[in-house]
Amino acid sequence: MTTGLLRLAKTVVNKLTRPLFARTPHAVDDCPLTHGTTQQLWQDLIARGESPATITPHLLQLERESPDFGRYQALRTLHARVAQPHQVNYLLAQEEFQRGAAEMTAYPTYVLMDISNICTVECKFCKYTHDFQDKRWLSLEEMQRFEWLQYALYLNFTAGTAEALSNPQFIPIFDYIYKKYPHLIFGLLTNGRTLSEKILNALEGRLHELHVSMNASNEQDYNEIIANGSWSLFARNMKHVQALARRTKKPWVQASFVKMRWNLDRAVADLEFAFEHGATKVLFHHFYPHYIQDLHSGDSRVLAEKFGPQQSLYFDKEKADDVFARVRERGKELGVDVETPPPFAGADTHITWGARTSTPPPSACAYPWTHMFMLWGWKSRREEITMCCGLASDTGIYFDWHEIMTKDGLFKTWNSPTMQAYRRTANGRRVNPVCALCRTIDRFDPHSIYPDQRKFFEFNDLPVPPHFKEGKWPSLTVIAVDGKEAA
Repeated sequence: MTTGLLRLAKTVVNKLTRPLFARTPHAVDDCPLTHGTTQQLWQDLIARGESPATITPHLLQLERESPDFGRYQALRTLHARVAQPHQVNYLLAQEEFQRGAAEMTAYPTYVLMDISNICTVECKFCKYTHDFQDKRWLSLEEMQRFEWLQYALYLNFTAGTAEALSNPQFIPIFDYIYKKYPHLIFGLLTNGRTLSEKILNALEGRLHELHVSMNASNEQDYNEIIANGSWSLFARNMKHVQALARRTKKPWVQASFVKMRWNLDRAVADLEFAFEHGATKVLFHHFYPHYIQDLHSGDSRVLAEKFGPQQSLYFDKEKADDVFARVRERGKELGVDVETPPPFAGADTHITWGARTSTPPPSACAYPWTHMFMLWGWKSRREEITMCCGLASDTGIYFDWHEIMTKDGLFKTWNSPTMQAYRRTANGRRVNPVCALCRTIDRFDPHSIYPDQRKFFEFNDLPVPPHFKEGKWPSLTVIAVDGKEAA
């Protein structure tokens, strides 16, 4: 699901900032600045929504203080001075990315934060189990300690490993963050079980994007794919989402479904269910079996409760292509945006974030400079960050919640040796083994190589995190074409 979160962050920010760039730009002739660098920054910041009255005095002061400066120096100076620094921070992060800086001055632009490590269901395609970690959530008092969210542009209340609405103080937390940081673009991923009318009333008109991981459109499929869920609660809450979507366009509603061999035939019905209940975009994902096998390889009970690799659509490619083609066609008839995996038979595909896509990948990856996922690590069972939802996982970049809430604590983690090593080796001629695989393998293919994260640390001469015990994470069983284990 984290891959969907990464797409979600980009999609939502692009959707909400596009009107800013569509405005008629202020002409340079209207600009009171005389230096080429400050003139360009003036244009760039106004295009991103800053008002001339706010930004012009700072740029004029910069011209008076130093007649000879570059864009990077100017951005760093503005970053420390402006009262609302999120747009300057965005440009500074992009500048440090272009420069390949290992140590950051900019704060993370996109923040995805698990405010709880508890999920309210146990999806059988997901690694999550209720008894794997000690239960923990962030309190309102803890959220009030954050010193640096004014620099971020986007905040999602989950990093993809649990359910934010399981936090008993979700509404007070959302109210506080919304009022304290009104500039933030807010996203929320939920399984829908606890998305009550009370929660929706608190989100209405304030949350920008609501992503519901639906995964089923009828009670029988719901009970088959989700353990410890409640179809009655889910179905009731989806009626509330439907009513919300009919009376407002904020939040924008997106839905997703994980498709396997057993439930592939219901894909069109799933699309119609999502559309009927207010979704303006519907995504269909492949089942990702590797991380279940990797995390729970020694637990036969958990593996028996989860779907196995044989459910992958990679063992039924022709049928998958046919069904997804019908889904896309039905989406056109309904007027809803639909995203499916690219056809297996299609020759024009690429690899981005360790997955097949019809979109060419960027020439360089910016995520170590712009994104921060704050989560409870599954192998480490400790708080750790990662910078993407591709193949870089189990990073061993541990943090303490109370420390990272401070500016100094944030940069201790954001500029840790491992983060700096990722920035030095994510792009260019000397790419680390994990980032190299992210551009070359399709991780949803049961036959693909599951990356050994230890190789990243060995490549960069860094100590291997203690949660990678020798022999604890064995190689995965190779799955034969017919979906059975190879001999």
